[in-house]
This record gives sequence, C-alpha cells and structure tokens, in this order.
Amino acid sequence: MSYGEWKSPITLDVVTPDATEISTAAIDRVTGKLFWRSKKPSGQFVICSGDNVSSAVEWTPDGFSAVSRVHEYGGGAFFAHNGEIFFVNKTDQRIYRQSAPEAAPIPITADFGDGKMRYAEGHISSYLNMIVCVREDHTVEGRECVNSVVAIDLLTGDQHILAEGADFYKSIDTCGNKIVFVSWMHPNMPWDDTQVSIGELVLEGKVASAINVKVVHTGASHLQTRLINEEQYLYLCDKTDFWNVWKSSEDERPLYKSGNEPGFPFGWCFGYPGYDIMSDGIVIGAKAKDGLENLLLVDIDNPQSVLKDLGLLVRNKGYSFGTYTNILCHGKYVYALGIDDPANPLTLLRISLTDDSVFIYNNEAAGKDLLPYISYAESVEFPTTNSEMNAYGFLYRPKNPDYCPGEQEKPPLLLRVHGGPTGMASRSLNMKTQYFTSRGFAVFDVDYRGSSGYGRAFRQALYGKWGVYDIEDAISAAKHLVSQGIVDGNRLTIDGGSAGGYTTMAMMVFQNYFHAGVSYYGVSDLLGLAKHTHKFESQYLTKMIGKLPEEEAIYKERSPLCHASQLQCPIGFFQGSEDFVCPPPQSQELYNAALENGVATFYVEYEGEGHGFRQAKNIQRCVSNEIYFYSKIFGFKLFDETENPPPIKNLANESQ
Repeated sequence: MSYGEWKSPITLDVVTPDATEISTAAIDRVTGKLFWRSKKPSGQFVICSGDNVSSAVEWTPDGFSAVSRVHEYGGGAFFAHNGEIFFVNKTDQRIYRQSAPEAAPIPITADFGDGKMRYAEGHISSYLNMIVCVREDHTVEGRECVNSVVAIDLLTGDQHILAEGADFYKSIDTCGNKIVFVSWMHPNMPWDDTQVSIGELVLEGKVASAINVKVVHTGASHLQTRLINEEQYLYLCDKTDFWNVWKSSEDERPLYKSGNEPGFPFGWCFGYPGYDIMSDGIVIGAKAKDGLENLLLVDIDNPQSVLKDLGLLVRNKGYSFGTYTNILCHGKYVYALGIDDPANPLTLLRISLTDDSVFIYNNEAAGKDLLPYISYAESVEFPTTNSEMNAYGFLYRPKNPDYCPGEQEKPPLLLRVHGGPTGMASRSLNMKTQYFTSRGFAVFDVDYRGSSGYGRAFRQALYGKWGVYDIEDAISAAKHLVSQGIVDGNRLTIDGGSAGGYTTMAMMVFQNYFHAGVSYYGVSDLLGLAKHTHKFESQYLTKMIGKLPEEEAIYKERSPLCHASQLQCPIGFFQGSEDFVCPPPQSQELYNAALENGVATFYVEYEGEGHGFRQAKNIQRCVSNEIYFYSKIFGFKLFDETENPPPIKNLANESQ
C-alpha cells in the first residue's frame, strides 16, 4: 500500500483526546501549594490543584474560563496567594478571587463592559497588600489601548497607577517596597530593545504609587525581571547573542553563559518564567541548539558555578526534554513544564532536591499500544541561500510497523511553518504530526532564519526579509530532504498558522515549488495587517519589512493578495470567525482569487474560534480535512473515510 494510504491506530480521537491539557502553572508562595491551568476539550481553561492531573480538583466553575486578552495573546491569567486563587475571566476580563474549589468566584475589578479593561501577570505585593499587575485599557473608543502597571485594592477594586507612559509593560516583581519591571516602546518588540526600571513603592493612606523610578538597563532585549531582595535583582538579557540570566552588580555578567536561551519559546509571553530563585541558588531552564535539555541549579553568587544538573535527574527517569519553562521553586522543590520530548506532551514535573526524586503530574505519553507508531524527531541542519548561516528543523519520518513500502517509492512531505514569524518549532509529542506520519507522510518543522532559540543574530536575520528568507528557507529545507532521498520531490505540501499561514500563501503565489498548501488563519495582505492589527503587533512589520509609508511598495510586492492572479497552486484555508489578529478577510479574499483562477481550493470558517483553534471537534476536522485535500490533489485513497469533507472547488477530478 502506498504512502498516504496506510491504516493507523492514531485516530482523530487520539489527536485531541478527551482529557485536559496543562498549559501553565503557578505556586502559592505562602502555602507552597501548586496550581495549574488546563484546557478542556470544550476550550474552557480551568485552574486545578492536587497530587496529579488524573485526580485534580477543578476550581473554575462552568461559565468561567481563565484567559487574559492583554496583547491579544494573553498569558499570566492567574496566580495563587495564601490559599486563594485570582484569575482573569475570558468574557469580561475582570479579575476574580476564589477562596476554595466549591466557592463562587467574586469579582475584584469593576465591569467596564465587553472586556475593555484587561489584566495580566498579577501577584500580591506584601508591602501594599494589593494586586500588582499589567493593565490594558480599551475603554476609550477610537483611541489606541493604553498599557500601564497598576496596584488594585483587594477590597474596593480601586486602581492606582504605578507606571505609565511606555507602550508596553511586563515582568513586574515586588519585594518589600521595591518594584522592578520591563517596558518598551514602538516600534520595538520585546525581543528587540526593552528597558528595565526599578523604583520604590509608597502607600499613603489607601493610595499606592511608585517613586524614584529609574531606567537601569536598555539597548538590548531584557525580559523576566525578578527581585532577589530589596537591593538586587535578576533579568534575562541577550546582549551576548543568547538570552541568559544576569544579576545586578557593579561587574554585571551572566550567571551562566552558554548557547542556550532560558524560558523560550515563551520568554516574551506573560506567565512562563525561564528561571526561579531558591535558597540554594537559581534554577535555569534552557533550550540548546542541538535540541538537548538543560536544567541547572546555579550558584547565585558565583557566575558559571553549576551546583547541580537537574536535567540529569530527569533524563535518568526516561524523559528527554529540549526545553524547560514555567520554572517555579519553593522550599526544596523545583517545578517546571518540560516540552520538546518527542514521546510526551507538555509535562508538569516536580524535582526534589532532598532525595533527587522526580514526580510527573500528567503521565499522558502516547499509550504503549501506540508507541510503535510514534515517529521521533530528528534534528536537521541545512544550508540556506546565505553561505554563512544555516537553518534548522525537526524531521519526522513516516512510521507504521504494519507497512513496508517499496524501496523506490518516497513519501510525500508536509513542511510546517511556525507562527510569529519570531517563533520556533517544537519537538514535543504532537499527535497531529503523528496522524500524518503514521499514514505515510514525512513531516518537517522548519526553523527558518528569524526563528527564536538560535541567538539574537539568527533572529534578526529576518529584519527586512520577512516574505523572503522564510520562503527561501522552506524551499531549501525541502530541496535538502529531496536531495537526501528522504521525500518525494513530486509530492511536496506546506502548511502553517498565522505568520506560517502567510508563508504558505506567499509560497503558493510567488513560487511553484510546493504542489499544495493549507493556510491556518494566515495573512494575505501585509498592508492590511500593518494598518488594522492590534497594538502589540501594530509596528511589528516595521522591522520585519520596512517603515510605512516609505516602504509601502515592498509591502505590496510581498503581499500574496496583491499578486493573486499568479496563484496557480492548490491551496486550502482554515479560519476562525472571531480572529482579531488575522481577521477572516485575510483568508477569504485569497480564497476568492483561487476560485477565479480555477485553482483547486476550499475554505472553512469555524464559528466562535479565534487566532488558534481551541475546540477539539474543530481541530479534528482540520486534520482530517487537510489530509483529505492532499489525497485529492495527489490521487491516493485514504484508508479512513473523511466525515463531512469540505467541498473542494476547481478540482480537476470532480469526484470527492
């Protein structure tokens, strides 16, 4: 039986199992209790606690979902303090307080209507006895939203501005009467140029404020500030090319310098700390270029002094993580989310420094009956059009022990392009990938020039070149795999979401190398994106493409929609009706062009979905519809019958 036609036990139900998925975790610094946020198959995000996921206690009742919309991407939606949890609710964006799992959530902040006042990354300041957090104000129609740092009274909900004037804030920490935070201004993104500020908290009666605030670091990307005490602080900085943890001192230098990047791929997001402080030192998580894991206990007073290799403890338990993030420390315990393990999903673990034990909260690896069908990631480095800089990716070969393909046949390729564009590929267990590989596809997740995880110079290589290098590197990756005899050069497909959707669209319009593609909530009109997207990304393209209006011609030159008449390659579109990052017209207009050009195409829009699909049924439909589309383009017969496939317009063979 040919590649693509294999029967596989990795079904759509396996792709989105009927179980919750851990997304973030938080520690109650007073009680030491661990909490985590999980996504249910319905798309609801709930806060949980307990000894493990299978017996977890859910705190979040029906009608609530712990989701912040600050920066539109959210993150940092909950925290715990003294036995209580505080969370931002998705629909109204108010902060709620909950004293017990069975207790009703009580709103702290006022209702400004339609989520117009948003909050993220909060904690309780012991000095103020108030919530300190990021606030994003959307209350004035026609005005760009305003970001600030605020203190919120726990009883009255009154809000006091501690810092304002910058376009964005994050990484707020307090210790005693000291406050430290990160801020930045347009046109910078947080991975470009941010600044660290430190100041003093003042409480006069019931009015909180911050005085003597001064900028202490600028000129590089600074992230994830933490106060050690009222005199010293830590922060991430990439002025030596890779983000490393630095400590404030007269002779400032990284506490541990290597080709790693703590906390990534989530360093600029709310709620994913890449290190934490404990009495013995600091624990640093990192992702190395070779994809191997690194979790180290480092001496906080002696740079480059590793006290303990915690990653080794985890490896000895049979896990192989490429990245640790959401690192939390309390007492003699270290908690972290381990990702980039090809056999496991996002994994919540606890390491004891007392007896070196490792405890896994969610043991949701692929079942033993599926392990023979799991394709493991292979790190690949390949040449680009720049002879001085290679690009990277993860290859998943077809794997199914029930079939033995002929020696002459090569598998079709699905090349996947991550979002961002300043994102990165992950080698964590992804059952969507395994759905394809167990049916006979090779899958390649590409990290083109501009991806995170490989240093500042590699990331900045995409400046001015989005729509050029991402396309070139996707083609170079495919050519490399074809030249190595790994994939069939006549059956090349590509997909991607958001920025990856743009690359997919652009590939189909400007190049004829790939034979079919599918865009997930992608971008077809770069000018439209620059003019109408949300504040956080409103000037993202200034560095990725050029300044407007001076470089408008380049935007048009690289926009697939402006050259829609050139579209001749089969392409499909998945879109969410409530996507405010890449609104539906970005996909609809290129779909209409495909119809006019006689190109095989389909369009599916999911009601209620936003930028990134969350409902299990819709994710399943995407996977089955995408492989169905490729089967019709290449003429192979799927073993599985596709339920309610999308109508493919302009298909040469009209039998569907």
